Amino acid sequence: MEGQWNLLGEIYSGRENEIEVSCFAPADSPWFDGHFPGEPILPGIAIVHTVRQAILKDIQKKNERFVLDELRRIRFVQPVRPGEELKITVLREDTGGEILFSFKVTNKENIACSGLIIGKKVNKDN
Repeated sequence: MEGQWNLLGEIYSGRENEIEVSCFAPADSPWFDGHFPGEPILPGIAIVHTVRQAILKDIQKKNERFVLDELRRIRFVQPVRPGEELKITVLREDTGGEILFSFKVTNKENIACSGLIIGKKVNKDN
């Protein structure tokens, strides 16, 4: 079931504290069901969910533990249509108390969405 909702492609490690992810929004994705008939666009929650998946896979690969618990400054600039390829770029900044994951989602060279996901480290004993 998760597979049909998954838009995430390959995750690349860019510079230190950066990840890049390729994504594809297939026309038959259930994300488009009912959103909107005759003029389908990818819901914003699908984009944010995919960014969250990318961050979680990256921190899992690094054997880290985080709780992603806050969204800030999420901006949806242009719609994503069925069949479009996307690129997610996430920059990570450790402020000591929080981990800031600043992201942008592009379609070709155009920004479709940007924002910030806040994470907190989880003690391995918890």
